[in-house]
Amino acid sequence: MKSIAVIIDVKTELETFLRNNLKIVFGNQTEINFYYLNGLKEDDLIEDDVVLVMTEERAIKTQKHLKENKPIIVLRRTVKEDALYPIFKIPPGTKVLVVNDNIETTLETVTLLYQIGIDHLNLVPFESGMTYEDIKIAITPNVKRKVPENIKNIIDIGNRYIDMASFIQIIDKLKISDKEITKKLIDYTESIITFESGIKSQIRQLYIKNEQLDTIVNLSSEGIMLTNNENTILIANNAFLKIFNIKQNIINMKLDVLFDQETLEILNREVLIEELIEYEEKYVIINKSRTMYLDENYGYYYNFQEVTYIKTLEQNLRKKLRNKGFITRYTFDAIKTDSSVMKACIDLAKKIANSDLTVFISGESGTGKEMLAQSIHSESSRGYHPFIAANCAAFAENLLESELFGYEGGAFTGALKEGKAGMFELANNGSIFLDEIGDMPLSLQTRLLRVLQEKQVMRIGSQRVIEINTRVIVATNKNLYEMVRKGEFREDLYYRINVLPINIPPLRQRKADIIPLLSHFIDKDKHIVLSDEVKAFLLRYPWPGNIRELQNVAAYIGLIHDREVHLDNLPYYLLDKDSDFKDEVQEIQDVVGLKRCYDLMSIIKQSNLQGKGIGRQGLEELLKITYSDISEGEIRRILNVLNQLNFVISYKGRKGSVITEKGKVFMEWVIKKSLW
Repeated sequence: MKSIAVIIDVKTELETFLRNNLKIVFGNQTEINFYYLNGLKEDDLIEDDVVLVMTEERAIKTQKHLKENKPIIVLRRTVKEDALYPIFKIPPGTKVLVVNDNIETTLETVTLLYQIGIDHLNLVPFESGMTYEDIKIAITPNVKRKVPENIKNIIDIGNRYIDMASFIQIIDKLKISDKEITKKLIDYTESIITFESGIKSQIRQLYIKNEQLDTIVNLSSEGIMLTNNENTILIANNAFLKIFNIKQNIINMKLDVLFDQETLEILNREVLIEELIEYEEKYVIINKSRTMYLDENYGYYYNFQEVTYIKTLEQNLRKKLRNKGFITRYTFDAIKTDSSVMKACIDLAKKIANSDLTVFISGESGTGKEMLAQSIHSESSRGYHPFIAANCAAFAENLLESELFGYEGGAFTGALKEGKAGMFELANNGSIFLDEIGDMPLSLQTRLLRVLQEKQVMRIGSQRVIEINTRVIVATNKNLYEMVRKGEFREDLYYRINVLPINIPPLRQRKADIIPLLSHFIDKDKHIVLSDEVKAFLLRYPWPGNIRELQNVAAYIGLIHDREVHLDNLPYYLLDKDSDFKDEVQEIQDVVGLKRCYDLMSIIKQSNLQGKGIGRQGLEELLKITYSDISEGEIRRILNVLNQLNFVISYKGRKGSVITEKGKVFMEWVIKKSLW
């Protein structure tokens, strides 16, 4: 059973009212739980399917108590129609005090009264501490205790009922499609005043909406036709008339008057899905579906698309995206695999592609995370829209911020005077791929979280909010959960992006792909053959660089050899597992000592396994646990030797030192030889 959480400040009679209000529509088909904001502890979590609050301020305070990505709805509340009758008797222009719990809810009530048609009075919002000697009448939604004592004429409009729009939001978030609930909602709205209509303007608003709908229908480039059950045409837009070259008014005309028997037989089918017909030398795609109301069929909706127009649109869109470099190069067909685990990964990715939810791709470096991201985009309904890729590790913090979110002209020194759109804007209606998201600075993680929550971006230096419709795909080769535990990655962002997780298996778990992929990457014209010993060796090799390393090996073999390949024809570093490191050991012993050197490499390796490098200061702190006399100078000498031997690569800045594949092989060799 779906559950609803209602957040109020403290336990009051409002709880009973709201519970009964929700039950009018939902009955016993949902569980309703109340939480008191003033009584929630710091670590209390709310796990209901949807959360209802009374104000924006309460929504912000509630956010930290939500488990995972639970939707929050700020309730819009209104009043029953009969509660307003006494108000209409008040003479026009009269000053009337409006009183509620606090200034925010008071202003909300004032706004409600104006919106539903109480526009003949001078409504004054009540503020605590103010005197209102010249006001004789007050309006309050069941908060009489707050009305000043000097005001004796009080019109109590009662507790405010949940507005229809809020109920529709709740039903949508709960994904409830129960017909009985729909009927109850219709009955419910008969007795309340909705924000969208008001008492005096309902007919006028309905007329305006009909005019707007007619305008929208005729702006469509696709043909639209609506008929009743007797095949009488109720609506037909201009595009429909143009496609079928119709010059007359066809409203209330029967279909059999317009179309020949062959076309009519197709149109009379119960359902049409992408049906292609030829009509007067035109090819037209038709879709047809029923129009239902309360389980009753009251007609049919037709959609017509001319094929030549569709092709022109696709060609223009693809051309524009290609010119901007915003188009994908890969689809699922480009992913070659004979591995069952990889096939399962692809099947999952294809299912994920059909959703608009955020995708979280994890996998080791070189496994093809961007290739999979592009394939997901290409497979989705957004495939003809932009695909923008951003590597979060490739930019400095301030530059990454401007690239992602854009900036206004003159926002900072060096900014373009006309400003610049960010990647989220450029990817509107398409997908943005955030690679190496584990390297995103914490300050930008906060901004990204807001973009994901609100579907809005604000450029640097701007006060204007831009609505976006962008699907987000993120990727990392790091353990984000471990980073969250250590405070290196925001927990709320982690759960915001970890919606549709997919892990790409490393190449060592896809042994069935190693030889076929290598052959695929090698130039076919060279007719190179791999010896059995080479095949056996390559299947045993762990491939730490995954597909990227396999491509490098294929390029090496394709360039250097043109016949059968034997073990000694492979790149030298692949064979280092069988190497003899006696000379290297002697050099290390002469300069720094093998044991200290090995312990230092172990610390670097462990740090690398956690997805990060380590600097000299960090090494010194950890080594001093074992060697109290170790110094930074000695660590520098050890690192110099290890860098010269290509066991370690030391970078400047935060990246620190990382161990190489050759270094890992050396460590295994040292243990195997039991050198101490």
